[in-house]
Amino acid sequence: MRFLLAVLSFVLLTGCMNQKSRQFKEYLKGDWRIENPILQSFIRFEENGKTTYYLNQFSYRLDSLAETGRWSLDEIRKGIETDTFVVTIDKQPQKTVFQFVAVNEDRIKVIDEKGQTFFTRIQKSNFTTD
Repeated sequence: MRFLLAVLSFVLLTGCMNQKSRQFKEYLKGDWRIENPILQSFIRFEENGKTTYYLNQFSYRLDSLAETGRWSLDEIRKGIETDTFVVTIDKQPQKTVFQFVAVNEDRIKVIDEKGQTFFTRIQKSNFTTD
């Protein structure tokens, strides 16, 4: 009986974590402006795990001079009010591990070994070229 209870608890816990993982991946998809005081850099997260980094606004608008890599959700850390999502971005020259905390539907707090910054979701209509 205890074994059955332990297995059911494990299945329930795994199901909840998978649901959170799917929700976060859906949330993260899209284009984000990195709130950097020096540069206006941008990053795009795609559903297939591809990431594209644009150094500045001009390369983002022209979809050129971009660095590509892969992203993956490695861990979900349960918090008191908000969970922290540990994401690895693998682009040359190195892998970077970030901790993401969702502030609201259009803003993420991003923490790495150098400190923290915010990402703000880009609405495509804000960057149309005439």
